[in-house]
Amino acid sequence: MPKQKLTIVPVTLQTENENTPGITPPVLSSKPACTIKTAIAEISIFNDVDKHTIQTVMKDLKNL
Repeated sequence: MPKQKLTIVPVTLQTENENTPGITPPVLSSKPACTIKTAIAEISIFNDVDKHTIQTVMKDLKNL
């Protein structure tokens, strides 16, 4: 198995202000847009998922 250099990126999470005017929370769907089933996992992807997250999941699936 080839060794790949991993990059760790530090992040800071900010708390959301619940009293922010003019911002309405998105309506979350309970039905996935797509489901991927493998021998060891079942992955559900919803419409509001960022495209970069989907790309990362697809790249990781190639390594299974």
